[in-house]
Amino acid sequence: MFMKQATISCALILFLWGQVTAQASPKPRFASVEIGGTAIIGIKGDFDSFNELNAADADALQVIQHMLFMTLTRHNASLEIVPYLARAWEFSEDGKILTYHLRTDIFWSDGVPTTARDVAFTYQLATHPKVAYPASSRFDLTRRVQALNDSTVKFYFKRAYPEALLDTQMPILPAHILEKVPVEQMQEAAFNRRPVTNGPFRLRSWLPNQKLVFEANPDFAAGPPRLQRVIFVIVPDEAVLLTHLLSGEVDLVPACSPNNAPLLLSDNRVRAVRYPGREFTFVAWNFKNELFTPKVRQALTYALNRQEILKTVLNGYGRLARGPFMPFVWAYWEDLPEYNYNLNKARELLREDGWRFSASRGLWYKNERPLEFSLKLHSASQQHTDTAILMQAQWRKLGVKVQLEPVAWNLLIRQVLEERDFDAVLLAWDSDFGVNPAPLWHSSAIESGYNFIGYKNAAVDSLIEHGRAAANPAQAMPYWIAFQRLLLRDCPYSFLYLPDKLAGVNRRLRGVKLDVRGFLANVCQWWIPRDARR
Repeated sequence: MFMKQATISCALILFLWGQVTAQASPKPRFASVEIGGTAIIGIKGDFDSFNELNAADADALQVIQHMLFMTLTRHNASLEIVPYLARAWEFSEDGKILTYHLRTDIFWSDGVPTTARDVAFTYQLATHPKVAYPASSRFDLTRRVQALNDSTVKFYFKRAYPEALLDTQMPILPAHILEKVPVEQMQEAAFNRRPVTNGPFRLRSWLPNQKLVFEANPDFAAGPPRLQRVIFVIVPDEAVLLTHLLSGEVDLVPACSPNNAPLLLSDNRVRAVRYPGREFTFVAWNFKNELFTPKVRQALTYALNRQEILKTVLNGYGRLARGPFMPFVWAYWEDLPEYNYNLNKARELLREDGWRFSASRGLWYKNERPLEFSLKLHSASQQHTDTAILMQAQWRKLGVKVQLEPVAWNLLIRQVLEERDFDAVLLAWDSDFGVNPAPLWHSSAIESGYNFIGYKNAAVDSLIEHGRAAANPAQAMPYWIAFQRLLLRDCPYSFLYLPDKLAGVNRRLRGVKLDVRGFLANVCQWWIPRDARR
């Protein structure tokens, strides 16, 4: 689930299949920059896991993808697909076989070489039903993966399709470690918190809910980091976190509330950096709650003044969300209908659904049951707190009573994604560069994917399957348009906004370039002058 504009250029690259073989980029040289120093990053909640197969936290996934593990390929700043663990690749003429040629100088943190066997093993784990990898649908069109030798691996697809390079771009895991773990125990494996890794950094220590220390991997052959150490400190209160930033105790806060922009802009010790995000914020409705019929979900969405939320909460740092795809994804349809603020339409839908308004109580009733529910949210997110308070007031204008339930992040993840214990929840997903809505919206993802609301529509399932199986974007687009229209009609989420990111960066920390790939995308290029180090 993720990103934007240049995804179109990625799609064009995919269609060159047998005509182009990717070549490794030259090693970066940092001769003019001193190596060493420690950068401290302030975040509001702890990580959940450092195993791609079960991590759900967006910051944890950033660390997994940019610091701890290598993917076969990655995106550069222009969102072009470039070599990483794979030094080159080519497609067969029919586009049904993708061959990767791997680097031979990459080692796991225990000294064991990274080989094609690890790639094939990662695929086997990701598709094993007992592992329950939430994004396993990325391999639905993969027939098998074969390691020919230590440095060559082949992906065999059921048919040629435009997302093949993107679908195979997951972090590679160590076979010699995880093959010892029973698949049914993968969720609780010690590896999740003490991983053996092959990326530019290694996890040195993890003090839950307080601090994590990562050290540079001195043996990383794909371009060593300039920093010696990166430390994450966990501070749930943003006001306290910004105090640490301004005092110099913290070097980077990657996610600041837009309302704090004036504070950051007024202090010359830090830089305020606005950069595009990959996330969409939404309210998810639990389909197990019989209260949330299609018309009730639609009414509650029409009752939200999203423009007011955008202006008041985001201070203009973002735009309205229109559906399940981000605008930079090639399958995004610009002519999607919108749930523009309309209280009269909301009242009409409730009446059609059998609800009656009690003027004396100021609430809607059906079979003597009031229209009221609880909304869970991340307690440490000021943005989500402000959004929830404003939505609560807007729903009250309609005559709906909402109880807000702020919950600590790790507990929220457990209650919502695992236990499914909620009425409605305010969350944000990070979108992916490719087009694969199956982990969120296909009924097969209810048990083991991210379809935690229990949404099930056979027509949506069919559209996803046909769209994913199409040979090219032109053939797929009609399916994706129909999918987006149908999903908007069903309204399983109330799509709210696409926030821009605001980061605060201490000026002593150099080389930080924040973009749509995430705040850690160029972490290996960060550096600190010797005279500014702690």
